[in-house]
Amino acid sequence: MVTSMVTINTFLMYGINAEDVTFILEMLLFVIPGAFILKEFFTIPLVKNIERRYLGRIKANFREFLIIPALIILINSGVITLVTTILKNIGEFPILTNFLQGWGIKLSIIFPLFFLVVRPTWNYIFTLFESEKIKQN
Repeated sequence: MVTSMVTINTFLMYGINAEDVTFILEMLLFVIPGAFILKEFFTIPLVKNIERRYLGRIKANFREFLIIPALIILINSGVITLVTTILKNIGEFPILTNFLQGWGIKLSIIFPLFFLVVRPTWNYIFTLFESEKIKQN
């Protein structure tokens, strides 16, 4: 999901044409590892801390299925959008308005993409692998 989030964010910020696509593909070599590092060392510990402190009364299934992925997507997309907004709008103002507008657009794409396409596909693939593993035994 991090890869698709970074790719969508980059295409929305820089557009799509031959020069931009080659620039984006070159930039993704650096941005994708950075996004994974951000997720592993910042976002996931932050979300686990939020869950432990504030979400204890919510059912565990609901937290794992909806709230934790939503928080991870919200925080990661916010940080990634902030970085790309600052890099793209150096010297331009208003950065805050550009950031909020870009973040809103990305969230409106990423949430349905994750919850309606990526997660069901992921679950189907793992269910398929588990059933094949059971058949082989």
